[in-house]
Amino acid sequence: MTKIDLITGFLGAGKTTFIKKYGDYLKRKKIKFAVIENEFGAPGVDSAILESELGNVAEIAGGCICCTLKTGFHQLLTELSRTCERIIVEPSGIFDGDVFFEVINSPDLAGKCCAGMFATLVDPHTLTRLNREERLVLAQELADTGCVIWTKVDVEPLPDLDEAKGYIQRMAREMGINEDISFYQNPSHVLNDEDFERLMKAVPVFRNHEKTLMDHTMLFQSGRLYPEGVYTVEDIDRCIRDITSSEEYGEISRIKGFVKSHDGVIAVNCTVSDRMFSRIGSGQAMLNIIGRKLNRKKIAECLKKHAEYTDR
Repeated sequence: MTKIDLITGFLGAGKTTFIKKYGDYLKRKKIKFAVIENEFGAPGVDSAILESELGNVAEIAGGCICCTLKTGFHQLLTELSRTCERIIVEPSGIFDGDVFFEVINSPDLAGKCCAGMFATLVDPHTLTRLNREERLVLAQELADTGCVIWTKVDVEPLPDLDEAKGYIQRMAREMGINEDISFYQNPSHVLNDEDFERLMKAVPVFRNHEKTLMDHTMLFQSGRLYPEGVYTVEDIDRCIRDITSSEEYGEISRIKGFVKSHDGVIAVNCTVSDRMFSRIGSGQAMLNIIGRKLNRKKIAECLKKHAEYTDR
């Protein structure tokens, strides 16, 4: 029977980075797997990164698999379960975990799929910045999680994890979750093969909780821009820093995509608390921006200001 591993976490928590490491582990163990990547915004960013490193990545974009894309998700599970031992699902950062179990427990998937690992990745730097609706979305993911895995704990300023644990437990209480949430002993950046072997047994824990009905896809906007010109890492870093630090551009939660450089392409993966850049061989210049009250014109002007143009 195919095990379905669900890797949840809020926008920018580090899910894709975790899945790359987990996928490498499965490849070394010769376990056949596939990845289902759900992009809330436009397609092609995280899935392109995972496809280049892991292969066998299926993408569902333009919505959330727990509501608007539920049927497509069901069809993908049916197809992939015929050939894979494990299917890793990376939902969007505004995912409702309860619906996931409705899908994999549907009658036509009985005997074909069952729940595997359920891990929720949390960047402790972002917890106190979440508004009420965002806390409810994260708490719904926590309700059934097998464990929480901390991410970006090596990023300055170093977080107080005891304080962050207390914050999550209080968040869970807001949803009527009285059972404690489990926290994995090691953060994501130091996980090794022994950790992944243990984490594969972190199956869902179904905790009683109050269900809050809301159209969570309306919490965020998603916009795609196609920056012209070329950038150095320093150029795009300064640009992203400007965009995420001023409300004139909107309330930015996530910026990810690709920009052209003098010798190839720079992959951009940024949140308010963390900016990561890596060089890759090729890719279309494109940035997907997720947040609220987005000012696309201002963002485009900032990108243009920091770019270099060959005709200057």
